[in-house]
Amino acid sequence: MAGRLRPSQLADSLQWLAYALIVVFLALFLTALFPIALLEPEWILRVSAALREASSLALIALGLIMLANTLDSMVMPSRQHLGFFRRIATIAAIGFLLLIPLQTYGAVSSIQSQLRESKSQLNRLLATSNLVKSASNEQQLRDAIRLLPGGEELAFRPLGGDVQTIKNVLLERLSASTNLLQNQLKETQRTSFDQAIKPLIRDAVIALAYAIGFASMGYKRFGQPTPLRRLLKSRSPQLFKDQGDSAESSFNTPWP
Repeated sequence: MAGRLRPSQLADSLQWLAYALIVVFLALFLTALFPIALLEPEWILRVSAALREASSLALIALGLIMLANTLDSMVMPSRQHLGFFRRIATIAAIGFLLLIPLQTYGAVSSIQSQLRESKSQLNRLLATSNLVKSASNEQQLRDAIRLLPGGEELAFRPLGGDVQTIKNVLLERLSASTNLLQNQLKETQRTSFDQAIKPLIRDAVIALAYAIGFASMGYKRFGQPTPLRRLLKSRSPQLFKDQGDSAESSFNTPWP
């Protein structure tokens, strides 16, 4: 019938759509990957988020390549690349399992880093308050003012009053800032990890789902079944047999 697509034509379109999705996935992933800062919490969180958001494209692409091969087993270049992509899928499944503890480490480390920064600010305020209290002349007071945020410039300005009056004003403001920061720190310590639990569980579930998805379409080199395929064998022997037959045929094609 005129205008009707043949299976080979549909297979060809599907495989190139799959390659387009892979290119988009790589563009999104590589953008998040650089600049590389291994083991830095911010870098780990950025890369983990990019993988969770973009890997659905790679998963769909692999499914399209498999569908194209089903419609036309001779479709090129998918016929040559199918075995390669399915082995990559197995590696991706392992990678997403490893991503679960890695992204958890990144989130916890980021929270701890924020708490350390808040404690550092609090310690600076307390140290400055002690110096202001102990200042007995203008020079000592100016030295204390230099420890304040933006204090380097303020230290060179006229004080606008006697030392004791300026000390009282500074101590009042420092006390208010210290109390505010102490309350914020206590609140952050109380709620930060509780608030992080739900996102951590969500991200772990997403990573696990990707791991299962990629593992379901992967196999080891030389056609050996993945652990997921061994599980499927006990429930569906025919599925496992078909998987083995597909693996054997793929190895008759050139290794890319």
